Amino acid sequence: MTSAQILSAAALLGVCWAALPVPLPGSSGGPLNEQCLTVSDSARLAMSLPDAIGVLERCSALYPNDVELLADLGAAYESTERAVQAERIYRDALAIDPAYADLRLRLGRLMLRRGAVDEARREAEMGLLVQPNRQALRDLRDGTRAAASPGRP
Repeated sequence: MTSAQILSAAALLGVCWAALPVPLPGSSGGPLNEQCLTVSDSARLAMSLPDAIGVLERCSALYPNDVELLADLGAAYESTERAVQAERIYRDALAIDPAYADLRLRLGRLMLRRGAVDEARREAEMGLLVQPNRQALRDLRDGTRAAASPGRP
């Protein structure tokens, strides 16, 4: 590597460093970047669900590849009956971490509720590849079989 290339790389690193920490999009009363790293289910209990969703949305915009943040945001959407948004978020998280069996379970349950039986079964089976003994995934798979053939005992 030439000295010009090294200086160019150092300058780029300096520009990136100067841009950190990135301010959160949205209101000035939102969480600090460090708070986004510690947002969890227990922290959300201290605030109203709409406020928690707002915080999680801002944090997931700041850290779009944080699967745990996405999982929390999906769960918050789910608990406010926003199944379409929850499905989208769970899919986004699974695109990052396809082996996250719990998200496959959550997504599969949402799909089964809306009648997408084959898709729900696929999520259950994908989750069982990671956690073959997880009873909730087995129950989901069995539930998709029962939904596909309601006349069978």
